[in-house]
Amino acid sequence: MAGWTREIIESVELGDERLKQRLYALMEAFAEKPGASIPEACGTWNDTHAAYLFLDNKAVEAEAIASGAAQTTVSRCRGQKVVLAVQDTTSVDYTSHSKTEGLGPLEAANCRGLFVHSTLAVSGEGVPLGLIDQEVWARDPEDTGKRERRKELPIEAKESAKWLRSLKQTEERLHSAGVDVVTVADREADVYELFALAEEMDSGWVIRARHDRKLKGEAGKLLAKVESAPAYACGTVEVSRSDDRPARQAKLEVRRVRVTLQPPRRAKEVMVQWWAEHPYVERLAPPRLEPVTVGVVLVTEVDPPTGVEALRWLLLTNLPVDTLEQVQLCINYYRLRWLVERYHFVLKSGCRIERLQLEKAERLVRALAVYAVVAWRLLWLTYEARVHPEAPCTLILHEDAWRLLLALSSPEAKVPSEPPDMRTAVREIAKLGGFLARKHDGEPGAKTIWRGMRRLNDMVLGYRALQEHPDLLLQPHSATYV
Repeated sequence: MAGWTREIIESVELGDERLKQRLYALMEAFAEKPGASIPEACGTWNDTHAAYLFLDNKAVEAEAIASGAAQTTVSRCRGQKVVLAVQDTTSVDYTSHSKTEGLGPLEAANCRGLFVHSTLAVSGEGVPLGLIDQEVWARDPEDTGKRERRKELPIEAKESAKWLRSLKQTEERLHSAGVDVVTVADREADVYELFALAEEMDSGWVIRARHDRKLKGEAGKLLAKVESAPAYACGTVEVSRSDDRPARQAKLEVRRVRVTLQPPRRAKEVMVQWWAEHPYVERLAPPRLEPVTVGVVLVTEVDPPTGVEALRWLLLTNLPVDTLEQVQLCINYYRLRWLVERYHFVLKSGCRIERLQLEKAERLVRALAVYAVVAWRLLWLTYEARVHPEAPCTLILHEDAWRLLLALSSPEAKVPSEPPDMRTAVREIAKLGGFLARKHDGEPGAKTIWRGMRRLNDMVLGYRALQEHPDLLLQPHSATYV
């Protein structure tokens, strides 16, 4: 890969130039060999030892690395008409690493690990521009089994505050970029305080509903209201394949209404007591929740294939949904939410962060801050080639890399002097990772690209070694066969 890491490193403040140089070397090593163990990626014992010392150094703050990466993301967002801030949470399971300190329970109480909440900046075209915010934490074991009590606490006392913190951080960071921001999230983000904060900050959002909420001034609830609205066709949407279903074009039927939501009741006495006990916690939501007017879009698949569950999305938004074009835009924004799931897939399956054995959670958090940027770059490469196929491949490859790539693809042809475009280069990289490039195969996915990139990087290292030591080439007449 080209030296894209230098831009990020220059934005990271670690207080020591030597630490920045080590971070640069570590990020380059992880990017060249995604999925490799730390010793394999570093190559030598000295570099491996230095990497472990870096990850164990308390002077290295993971937040400083994440903040530097976010600054470069803001730079990429400049000039965009709209930026989607796509939020999602995933768990990182280290249950098999029983001696690791500082982990917490996951969704299943007998599993231990960390949670990662990521906010990915995505262009309106569907290109991931980078991480704008990321939180990593271990859940407190003492909080397990207290869900009913948490319902009465202020949002700042709950894990759900992650949605609000990320919204606030995103708006503050992207304000200087001069772009419109739209937060996009799935059902877990159906939190009334998030709607209230977005209204206060004049921030756009599209969130899939989980709760059938009460309406202000109406007897019925949200779902009955939108289901009673007239339906009209809204074209088709492409549904990606998964492990249990093939890809398909889904015909959609859409209903839309505009309603005012009734704010939920909270136990005032409990919240007053909590705030008295936590006077230094930053307030995120307004102290008094007011009714919020939202657009509601119900998307239902018409005539799904036999045995396949029909699509059904109930979307809430503060964006206008008065016309078919506005409704379609809202649906398209929600469809791009899937990119943050792909990002977490690359982080866990491509970079294999769940295989890290660093014995302490604080070391894992630092390592995750480095791998987080590498995972974004791999995902960006996948979608940049699809959205901007004519871009030059020199955005991702040095000259010796693209020339070697073309030589491998056509061994008998002369290597051209001009570099290929992005799509051609990425497809050739993916072929090294197992992509067959048949007519019906479509564009390569992240998995074949990261496999191919790793193979290409190994080949480039060998190619450079032969350039520096041409005497290593074994002449045919001097070969010895046993």
